[in-house]
Amino acid sequence: MPTMTPWHAIAKALVAEGIDRVFGLPGNPLHLVADLARHAPGIRNVLMRHEHSGVAMAYAHARVTGQPAVCYGNPGPGTTNMATALLEATCGSLPVICLTNGTPLGSDGKGAFQELDAVAHMKPVTKWATRLVDPATTPWLIERAFSVAKQGRPGAVFIDVPSDIGLKPTAMAAYRRSQPRLRSRPDAAAVREAARRIARARAPIIVCGSGAVAAGAAGPVRALAEAVGAPVFTTPGGRGILGEDHALSCGQVGLYFTKLGKETYDAADLMIAVGSRLEDFSTGSWHYFPKGASLIQIDVDPCAIAMNWRPDVALVGDAALALDDVLAALPAADSSVRARRLAALGWAKARFLARVEAEGRASGRQVRTPHVLAALNRVFGRDTILVNENGGADLWSYYWPYYRVRDEGDCVPMAEQTAMGMGVIGAIAAKLAKPHKNVVCVTGDSALQMAMMELATAAEAKAGVTWVVLNNQALGWPQYIQVLERLPRVATDFKVSPDFVALAEAQGCTGILVDAPGKIEPALRKALAANRKGRPVLLDVRIPKHDYPPHFTQYHKEIWGLGQHGKRAKAKRARGGGG
Repeated sequence: MPTMTPWHAIAKALVAEGIDRVFGLPGNPLHLVADLARHAPGIRNVLMRHEHSGVAMAYAHARVTGQPAVCYGNPGPGTTNMATALLEATCGSLPVICLTNGTPLGSDGKGAFQELDAVAHMKPVTKWATRLVDPATTPWLIERAFSVAKQGRPGAVFIDVPSDIGLKPTAMAAYRRSQPRLRSRPDAAAVREAARRIARARAPIIVCGSGAVAAGAAGPVRALAEAVGAPVFTTPGGRGILGEDHALSCGQVGLYFTKLGKETYDAADLMIAVGSRLEDFSTGSWHYFPKGASLIQIDVDPCAIAMNWRPDVALVGDAALALDDVLAALPAADSSVRARRLAALGWAKARFLARVEAEGRASGRQVRTPHVLAALNRVFGRDTILVNENGGADLWSYYWPYYRVRDEGDCVPMAEQTAMGMGVIGAIAAKLAKPHKNVVCVTGDSALQMAMMELATAAEAKAGVTWVVLNNQALGWPQYIQVLERLPRVATDFKVSPDFVALAEAQGCTGILVDAPGKIEPALRKALAANRKGRPVLLDVRIPKHDYPPHFTQYHKEIWGLGQHGKRAKAKRARGGGG
């Protein structure tokens, strides 16, 4: 057996696993960087400005490619910096592998510099957290890490390599590449029952989560939808499973409903949930279930079944294979029924799309987000990856058809942790992973300020991305709740806000101010032209405060009971409680 250090072995393992780049910030992990340069020159090292950013990049890279992505960072505070993004990766079912050069095993418990029980810290936020304690086990540990990250429900893996162990030459077995993703089929009787219910349904719908994307189930989802004429909805994690120009695409669910989507969803008598745990925001805190409908739930993770709503039929297995089996078991569909469903949906969609398109035509003196998104769809067009951020204003980009993800796979959302700033950073990785695609991140000014140190990373990597910064100089969503609840408007306005154009220019990007409707489209065209030359662009788009999609405002009242002062006072008087 050859003799090498664990870091040398890790470098060889990453080559064997087909890793083409790693993301991180070297301090202590200099030996990883050195061994990659010596023994894996084909693996590109992408230098970040913060450890959190390396994980955010791996998150987006894994989402776009569907393959494991690798990041690294430092011990102590470097490790705590990485925890947030690893939590997001685990929640988002993404195979991210994180390496750190930990404090020496030989000084464990003695108060070494930057000492931290890193494994204990990372266990709650990862699928598996472990520490290398025997150099000879390095090949097994890395193979196991890749297997755990991608098998079953994917997730993040954390590996702590103590600095003394990582440099110890040891005889090691040759590395064996981890097995490809193992796929299982659901129970045959459950498949037959699901097919029977779908065939009998009057108004079936399909709701896809991130598990459908992870399974590569776009083809089977589209085939089932078209076979029976079922409208397709997604959670944010499932967005991109079907191009949103498709006749059966109806946008997202829960907080992200549009009027047409909610009406279509409410009329269903059967919901087919594919790869979703049916979480809080996607279900309206579990209030939004079509009245009288039955539920078929498909998930690779048996623990996700009945996590929230108990299904009438449960299919445990790979989403793509499960849908293939259901399609094979379906009796021949009545073409007239399917045609009626398509015609009814098509008529409703045509009216709704016309209304949204009219709203998107820029007019007046103020820039509104629908104007921006309509122009973005026109200028950037197909083959554009949308990277979502998390905040009040940028939620407009979640609402189909204000923005349409036109091609399958072209969306990088955050998971239910909605860690602000990760989309700003992740857009860079999306461009590096798919250089032939346009990449745009729609973000608020708050999220941008949590990640603005990485604009230089994009410039350094010649990653031609565009950040559309919807700038209302506030923490808009918390402030909106203050307005609804008549709370003091404290700590939500930015009284000093950065000059984002100057900030972008100072970091090697192009900055453009957009403060009038007529400037939107020219700015986007200039941005796209610069992107194609490898130059990142930031658009500082000045928008009014508290201009939100209709269902966003309705959700706050209907689900959270906010802004109901008049109703509360009336109810109090009716109970004899005075004025």
